[in-house]
Amino acid sequence: MAIIEWDESIALHIPVIDEQHKELIGWINSLDDAVQKGEGAGLIDAIFQNLLNYVFEHFAVEEQLMLTYDFPDFTSHRQEHDSFVQKLKDIQGGFQDSNETSRKTLDFLVDWLICHIKGTDQKYGSFIIGKMGEKIS
Repeated sequence: MAIIEWDESIALHIPVIDEQHKELIGWINSLDDAVQKGEGAGLIDAIFQNLLNYVFEHFAVEEQLMLTYDFPDFTSHRQEHDSFVQKLKDIQGGFQDSNETSRKTLDFLVDWLICHIKGTDQKYGSFIIGKMGEKIS
């Protein structure tokens, strides 16, 4: 069973962002699967690095959309992104191949992703949709 699943409650209705959020969920589920199977620190670290790389790409797309449409809370949203990236780097640097550390890491990732998408991402999504007057792609 996946640790996190996509559902419409987290959709922004901006197709490129929704697809990227689905991909992030996939990376988190891959990390969870590797931890559950005890696949070892090397594989877990590789998955974690891929997740981190994808987060950089995703945040860049989100931030470009916010700048393009003059989202007024861009600075605070970007600070959330920066804090999350720093936390991921800290986790990766101290990652140990233990179930307790892994579970705490996965719980953090799931909680942050859901809270961030349902919170601040929904705000910029609504703002952009409102500026466009329709769903964008």
